[in-house]
Amino acid sequence: MRMTNGFTPSTTGDVVVLPPIGDPSAADEMNHRIANSLQLVMAMVSVEARAVIDPHARAVLQMTGQRIGAIANVHRHLYRSHAATHVALGDYLEELAADLEQGCGQGAAARRVLVGADAVAVPPDTANAIGVLVSELVANACKYAYAPDTHGDIRITLNAMPFGGYRLQVEDRGHGRGDGATRGSGMGSRLIDLMAARLNAAHCWQDARPGTRFVLISGRP
Repeated sequence: MRMTNGFTPSTTGDVVVLPPIGDPSAADEMNHRIANSLQLVMAMVSVEARAVIDPHARAVLQMTGQRIGAIANVHRHLYRSHAATHVALGDYLEELAADLEQGCGQGAAARRVLVGADAVAVPPDTANAIGVLVSELVANACKYAYAPDTHGDIRITLNAMPFGGYRLQVEDRGHGRGDGATRGSGMGSRLIDLMAARLNAAHCWQDARPGTRFVLISGRP
């Protein structure tokens, strides 16, 4: 594997390492090590996925890599912002959306992942759970919301609630999904439910007419 600077998801198996910053704190050093270690694991998963012939198994490994990348991005954000206790959730979602968009198709089937976010700060554990949840939702929308040969957008919206907490929405304008359940093996749907429970947040699927909308509401930051 080739070592490079910067930090972006690897689709070639390269290990991408965060560059050092000046005068890092102990928390910065910890987040630096965690982010780089997770990036290494993600690169290894990417290499294994390319060697798998079965398309379903390959897709599972690729999704696993995205989940690892979502957690790595939290520590990357903490490292760059010198934050130890809270993550600027809107900024994090912008970074995550840019990463996810790279894996959402090209050419006529290109998918834009757009973010509109209020200023909301959350603890790192909360950001981790939201990152995994959003990665799962965006991946499902990329695969199932639109016809394979057409482009389409996925929108992530984060609103601060008047008395604390936040409202998170992930929406597409595709053909809809009937009862709103995620497709595939069902693991994604279970993971979304698990992350929502971990966040102690209410969530639901809505018919966006057209498309599908996922809404999560938490009464606490």
